[in-house]
Amino acid sequence: MTCFAAMCRDNKKHAYCLINRMGLSEKYTEALISWTEKYLDIFNLEKILWAQIASSKDPYHDLQINAEKDLEFTVLFASKKDRSKSEVIFLEGNLLLLFNITLHGLKENCVAYTL
Repeated sequence: MTCFAAMCRDNKKHAYCLINRMGLSEKYTEALISWTEKYLDIFNLEKILWAQIASSKDPYHDLQINAEKDLEFTVLFASKKDRSKSEVIFLEGNLLLLFNITLHGLKENCVAYTL
């Protein structure tokens, strides 16, 4: 799991670099960083999954849906200037890709761990 955890830290670090290089408004940057903390931190994802396991038939799918919705809500904090940047679409796509990679790896490790 240490190799996987290192990859997740790299994904999170990469997301921070992308967000900080964009020159976005302060509120939008904070919202994206908050999303990154919640959905690209492996330990936080594990806590969320363990909390959802009892109440959900497919906690991984539910987590994925919630991450996508929460990322869509971050746009509410974007200024008009932020929304006019075409790079924002690519940024959000990259963040979702990093999340999906992290979630897939977590799912594989959890299955391997339970076996």
